[in-house]
Amino acid sequence: MKKVLFLFFLCSYSLLAQINKDYKKTPLQQVLTEVSESYGLIFSFSDEIIKNKTITLVINDTPLDQILVALRTLTKLNFKKISNRQVIISAPNRKVEVCGYLFDETTNAPLSFATISIKSQNMGTVANDKGFFQLGDIKEDSQITIQHVGYMDKKISASDFKKSGCPKIPLFQEDTALEEVLIIEYITKGIDKKIDGSFSILNEDLGILPGQSEPDILQSIQLIPGINSPDETVTGIQIRGGSSDQNLVLWDNIKMYNTGHFFGMLSAFNPNIIKDAKIFKGGAHPKYGDRASGVIDISSDKEVPEKFGGGSGINGTHADLYFKTPITKKIGAIISGRRSYTDLLETPTYKALSEKVFQNTKITASPGTLIDEEEDEDEVEAAIGENNFFFYDLSAKLIIDASENDKIMISSIYTSNDLTFEIDNEEDQITDDLKIQNEGVSFSWEGTKRKKFRHSLKGYYSKYDSGYLYTEREENTVEEQAVRTNIVKDIGLDANITFDISKKNSFTLGYQFSNNDVSYTITEESEFETPLNESDLVKNIANTFYGNYQFLSKNKGFIALGLRASHYDVIDNVYVEPRINIEYPITNTLRIKATGELRYQPISQLIEFEDTQLRLQNNIWIHANDEIPVLESTQFSTGLLFSKNDWNIEIDGYYKNIDGLTSITNGFNTGNLELSTGESRITGVDILLKKKFNGFRTWIGYTFNDIEYTFPEIQDAPFPGNNDITHNFRVSNTYEVNQWEFSLGWLWRSGAPFTEADLINDEIEYGTPNAKRLKNYHRLDISAIHRFNLNTSGSWRGHLGASIQNVYNRKIPISIRYQADENPNTDEVELEVLRQESLGITPNLIFRMYF
Repeated sequence: MKKVLFLFFLCSYSLLAQINKDYKKTPLQQVLTEVSESYGLIFSFSDEIIKNKTITLVINDTPLDQILVALRTLTKLNFKKISNRQVIISAPNRKVEVCGYLFDETTNAPLSFATISIKSQNMGTVANDKGFFQLGDIKEDSQITIQHVGYMDKKISASDFKKSGCPKIPLFQEDTALEEVLIIEYITKGIDKKIDGSFSILNEDLGILPGQSEPDILQSIQLIPGINSPDETVTGIQIRGGSSDQNLVLWDNIKMYNTGHFFGMLSAFNPNIIKDAKIFKGGAHPKYGDRASGVIDISSDKEVPEKFGGGSGINGTHADLYFKTPITKKIGAIISGRRSYTDLLETPTYKALSEKVFQNTKITASPGTLIDEEEDEDEVEAAIGENNFFFYDLSAKLIIDASENDKIMISSIYTSNDLTFEIDNEEDQITDDLKIQNEGVSFSWEGTKRKKFRHSLKGYYSKYDSGYLYTEREENTVEEQAVRTNIVKDIGLDANITFDISKKNSFTLGYQFSNNDVSYTITEESEFETPLNESDLVKNIANTFYGNYQFLSKNKGFIALGLRASHYDVIDNVYVEPRINIEYPITNTLRIKATGELRYQPISQLIEFEDTQLRLQNNIWIHANDEIPVLESTQFSTGLLFSKNDWNIEIDGYYKNIDGLTSITNGFNTGNLELSTGESRITGVDILLKKKFNGFRTWIGYTFNDIEYTFPEIQDAPFPGNNDITHNFRVSNTYEVNQWEFSLGWLWRSGAPFTEADLINDEIEYGTPNAKRLKNYHRLDISAIHRFNLNTSGSWRGHLGASIQNVYNRKIPISIRYQADENPNTDEVELEVLRQESLGITPNLIFRMYF
């Protein structure tokens, strides 16, 4: 902040005393103070620019102008006299012209199309076919980053170009194939594509996205074709037609069984401490197991912070705070926390989300209005009630640079959602309590030995705990009570070693151990109904061995051959998973690719349809046993990728067959309550078209999905799967100018299938499974962000953002369920259609500051 030295003199300038003093290595601050007092001046400056500066100067009744010239020469600072009484001190605005020629350090061949970027000035360019690049008007203290596929990143200070003109700059090839980046800005800033087919999301670099005023990993990945969430939640992400529970989600190597807050509307991971995320739609490394569909591997910072820093922010639902600090030169810590304030204040953002989340429950669109399902609204207006909901999460990480080649990290995370709902009238008291918690701890030790061996030892503990309690009392006597609990305890270990045969060849061997306890309980007791009591507990120990060979050819072709073998003792069987991943360049701009893999999944979610009154978060994790089979997924993909001159065009076709599905894990509305098994067949195509024009980026994504279920015990003929969203189309645009970013996106997709039903003899009779479709879904999202400095040095920065999801407020049903209820007025059983409507117009504001 500005510091002003001010002295009010009663006498005139001519009567002021002059200085006769010999300054020797005197702090500049002291010299300015004495000159200010003697010459009646006000010096305005930033503390940072004079910090630690000393000067040697002799003043012997020297005229003021000569003193200012001397100070300018000795300090290299600007001294601007804007009046007889005021002088502004500022750092010189030094700028240089930057240019150079990039070449391969080994072959001396020019390197074309390398990316040259300056993050501090939000600018960059691309080298031409001769490896030449040029940037003008660059601040002398700027850091320039040079990136090229297959080569190590190079960082150079702009001041180095001041004397060297346009130098030849060598780039060194990467040693490890896995770190190869194939396309920088695959969709937009911060979303890159690696040569192994995975997508890398660098949270620090991530630009603005439609409908998001701050980055969210689980929302951001839905912009990638083939990844979507039919129910609009971050917990309902489906990758290439697989259900959300078929995705492996890791946070710092911890398996996560709950990934959302506010019943899936918000991510459970604080985006401000996320370093990057790696996403596989297919072709994943064999170290990733136990899931049949995609992989989402999220990591927080891995480097010891150089200095103390952090940030804080508030938006329409919650506030957060985080710190990154060095403890010693080789030890650092990261601590973060978020909490909603929805139990204290209801913002427009919260009200819009509440309207979607709490529909078809006792809690209406306005959480302040309380409705018992067996009463009309008018009858409960006099009821005294309370709706208390909040969520929070905490995380901490310790980073230790044990040696030059060894790094040790310890991470922990805790997430919690807590909802209490109460109706209290003159006769009855009805209470709903729902708590969902996920906690975890991980340890990792990564290192390199003799430059050829890379080792990794990782361990984790994860616990998911979901509990629901419904109680109805009359005069303090419990008349009805329902309980639903679900607990998953998971302890795991992974040890592997990689041998780098050469710069282009590597081989990995690894072992994994896991111990799972999965239990659930569903009970219901009522004075007038038959008691319900269902529970299950499965304990399983799994031992897994895996190996992987990777080869990167000189022309940037990529081959990975993997094998994974697991033994589950609860089933006493061995499951072998072969995997192959190939990328090969036909030309410098066109590549072909193919993947094939067999995957198994021992744990999945069932849909619990019993009337638990509140009907929220009714998915329950269960483990395979004698009745519930292990899921088996066979999947193949092939495609073409074209990239040139900021054009990215990709076409990917795939086939996936998942066997071992059960009717309870897929939530059918069929009326058949008995367990039945079947399979799904998924065929699809993902298409991306993206172009960048300076600060403007536009991309179009399209996914075709044909998901077909076969359950012979339900229907002889195949029928559409519950998540059969046949067509999914998205167009997105972002634009950057100065410190502003804008984004606009439109999403259109086919309606989901549903089953018609009728009420016959007080029983629900279902028609042909998923024979009908809901209306097509579409919405328009916009967002804007302004970034600014809070002080002149830039050490305190600000970020103000605004977004609107579903600008034109179009709401349609996105799923349908049925239940038979007795009308309290007529005592007749009626068919109730529960339509889950889409999210309405949802504004959000955010203010953040970084220090």
